Amino acid sequence: MAWDKVCKPKEAGWLGIMNVRQFNLALMGKWIWRLKTKTRVLWKEVLESKYGGWRGLKVQRDNNSKVSMWWRDLRKVWRSEEWGGKFEDRLNMEVRNGREVMFWSDNWIDLEDLKNIFPRLFSLSVNKEEKLCDCGIWENGTWEWNLR
Repeated sequence: MAWDKVCKPKEAGWLGIMNVRQFNLALMGKWIWRLKTKTRVLWKEVLESKYGGWRGLKVQRDNNSKVSMWWRDLRKVWRSEEWGGKFEDRLNMEVRNGREVMFWSDNWIDLEDLKNIFPRLFSLSVNKEEKLCDCGIWENGTWEWNLR
């Protein structure tokens, strides 16, 4: 009997066994979502200082021996195509006041970050780690650039 049939519900005449792989994928996805959405909680601050937070999922290498098994599993889920695309493509960036949004490395305008859309401009940038709120402000329905 195939595993996908065993996992079908009892009401349909099957065994109704939970698909542990899909359940684990969903739980790991929830941790990634929490990393991106929760603010000012100790466990998130620890992960941000150690691994770079949810942004670190995108940029870290897997062969780093100092990375925990849990973090490696989160990276696998981040890159997994089982979501119908990459996990990152399923998350939307909410700008709000711009304090949590990195100007160059977050996908706040389109499906790709600005450093990949404009690599030459990014290479010329003086501050590659600038937050959006440091670049300007949304005021009266328009963007006012903070030109220094």
